Amino acid sequence: MATSGTYVTEVPLKGAAEKHYKKWKSENHIFPDAIGHHIKNVTVHEGESDSHGSIRSWNYTWDGKEEVFKEKREVDDENLTLVLRGLEGHVMEQLKVFDVIYQFIPKTEDTSS
Repeated sequence: MATSGTYVTEVPLKGAAEKHYKKWKSENHIFPDAIGHHIKNVTVHEGESDSHGSIRSWNYTWDGKEEVFKEKREVDDENLTLVLRGLEGHVMEQLKVFDVIYQFIPKTEDTSS
């Protein structure tokens, strides 16, 4: 049985939105070094690691079991948005659609506190 629904949250980040966007766009291959106890490896199958349309797989541990998640990446530099679309793997056994959308919104006078 597939689960359905949408989850939306905002996470305040210190620093410029552009800086965080560039890190998530270009440097997420370092996750295995930072949290190697969960994410074991990230492999790029098509395209460059930070390019629109690239396809990559993540090898990770879930409940002590080795799993794989394959994604297609959509990059929108103008709107500081990254979309990770699930293609296959452990997550897709539970969900029909798995899209993770990261949008980095610059602070304005109204949003800074």
